[in-house]
Amino acid sequence: SGKLAEPEQIVVTKSVKTIVDQVDAMKRLVNEFRDYARLPAAELKPVDLNALAIDILQLYGVDDGLATHAKHGGTTIEPILDPQCPRIMGDAQQLRQVIHNVLQYAVDATELSAKKHVTLATQWNAETKRVRLVVKDTGTGFPEYILKRAFEPYVTSKSHGTGLGLAVVKKIADEHGARIDISNRVTDGVIQGAQVSLSFTVDSVLTVKTG
Repeated sequence: SGKLAEPEQIVVTKSVKTIVDQVDAMKRLVNEFRDYARLPAAELKPVDLNALAIDILQLYGVDDGLATHAKHGGTTIEPILDPQCPRIMGDAQQLRQVIHNVLQYAVDATELSAKKHVTLATQWNAETKRVRLVVKDTGTGFPEYILKRAFEPYVTSKSHGTGLGLAVVKKIADEHGARIDISNRVTDGVIQGAQVSLSFTVDSVLTVKTG
């Protein structure tokens, strides 16, 4: 830097950026393959899903209320956490990965949308004794072939994706005995975005409020 004429400096800067970007992409690829292939058995312990969500949201710049994740084009992430949620039996490390994967997918989905908004919510249903984690976005929604095969490895709608993100989420959900669903949010026949939800059964011993 500073030792080249401007035209050559522009070429070098552009080339270095390309190399760095490709190395980052390869690193992400390797990490996703590793996470999927070597996912250990879940070690289930009482976990506060709200506290875990707050931890993850801080990585996206969310401290309280609404916040903008500038790294992804100014997407607003809104946490709506039910204070009545009891602890669930889960592996905190694996659930952290689930929340991050689903949240990242949602934020990426809003990249080309005029309205860039993602909601991360938790809900407690005392009647069914289930805690639900729901992530909604205002993106273009899931293509039909993704809706049918979303949890299969290597199925993706992203040009830079590996198709392992939701496959890892499904694998972890199965380890936790959780139900997972994905769908498009449709109003008057128009897709308004997508939704991913996970539903966890709560043991009667753990139905004590944590909020």
